[in-house]
Amino acid sequence: MSRLLIGSSNVYRHYRATAFTKYNEYSMIRCVDIESFVAQMENLEPSESEVVISVIENFIEKASDKKDGEERNVAIFNVIKRFMTTVEDAAKKNVGTKFVLVDPILRPKLAWYDATIDTVKKEIKDMLAALGLINVSRVDVISRASQIFDEDGFHLTNDAGKIFVESILEAAERTFSADFVDLEGANPAGKTGPDPSEMLFRISKLERDTEERRWNDNLIFSRTREELDMAANKTKEDRIIITGLTSKTPPPADRDQKKVWLRKIVIETIKLVKPDYDGNLGFINQGKSNGKEIPMVEVRLNSVEVASGIRKAYAEKRKEGDGNTLGKLYMSNAVTLSTRVRIDILKAIGKKVTNAKDSAYVAAYSSRPILHVRTKSGRGDEVINRAYTFTDAIIKFGQCLVKQDLDEAYKRAGTAFRGQLEQHFIVLREWKPEAGRPRAEAARPGKRQRDDQSGEDKPKKSFKK
Repeated sequence: MSRLLIGSSNVYRHYRATAFTKYNEYSMIRCVDIESFVAQMENLEPSESEVVISVIENFIEKASDKKDGEERNVAIFNVIKRFMTTVEDAAKKNVGTKFVLVDPILRPKLAWYDATIDTVKKEIKDMLAALGLINVSRVDVISRASQIFDEDGFHLTNDAGKIFVESILEAAERTFSADFVDLEGANPAGKTGPDPSEMLFRISKLERDTEERRWNDNLIFSRTREELDMAANKTKEDRIIITGLTSKTPPPADRDQKKVWLRKIVIETIKLVKPDYDGNLGFINQGKSNGKEIPMVEVRLNSVEVASGIRKAYAEKRKEGDGNTLGKLYMSNAVTLSTRVRIDILKAIGKKVTNAKDSAYVAAYSSRPILHVRTKSGRGDEVINRAYTFTDAIIKFGQCLVKQDLDEAYKRAGTAFRGQLEQHFIVLREWKPEAGRPRAEAARPGKRQRDDQSGEDKPKKSFKK
């Protein structure tokens, strides 16, 4: 008896029999296109009684190359149908051979793929059920959150690749060792209770499904709250926040006189950074004083343009000299606390992403902070610019973060989001009361987001015509 492992480059790169000695040894066959797969399946030997197949994502990628919309959907459906027909023919010809089909993994490099993969899995599941073959099984072995890719967006990292291969071997051997059971008949002889290995498999699957559901739910919550915060921030675009105010004159004891005193300080401070300011403003809201005589203030100006002009003038003033011209004075736009936490996280991502080829910065002075990534194309001075909202940035780059990168975000969030950290920010974790530290490091999601915002047609829910 011999065993075959027919796999893509993600399997070929990480499978070595010596690295997985607790599993049976497999003959590794690398397969990259449907034609070579068909040839291999047509020439199976009777002695090859256990066959594991993990290649379908390669066929989907090649079939959909340079196609869009409905044309791409049709091409994907046709290649899946040919794949399943090939498996069916091999299974009927080799009735003594057991086949295990591994569900496709992600392809972050392909912009349209993420929205398509669930439909692909459903098509394979439905086609397999329609075949009714007892010697063919399918397994879903690795969750989205565990699929961490190299920069090329095609190949799993070494750690993720090893997890992927070991999960394949574990699921395959569990399937191969299982008895064929007629669900309408009696239990197999000698089977008086649940199989411990089957119970472990079910628990493992439940954990993966729970992790997957948690990830997807957090994405939905995060996007929703990001949109709500943007709407709230837009209503305050005519305001600025000022901290670090100083005055040579002590504050009056009378409350009304103190308001006049504070208003004068604010106007003088704004004129310090923007001399042509006319001195007109709506109202001043006093915030926390943090033990200082002059508190943080929220100032409403006459228009969005005036507020924006003041913030720009402040930014230019800060660049003068050694950057200490204005001391501790700080002016910013009026946004929600959760928006500021997102900015801290995006800045942490920007530091991780920046290298010799890529540079990243955060457009923080807007109602919705955006991470901008500039990549040298390698063709002269040509530069590729990409922009990511908070949630998109987490999906694309979140796997590069560790807890130490997020200290500022944790500090700013404080206890304001207790019980909701993950739902708001995805990569932040709750604190253990008994240990006084985060339950886990930063989330390490896999790359699951398209590389651009090109707005390609999203595939429909079914590939069938």
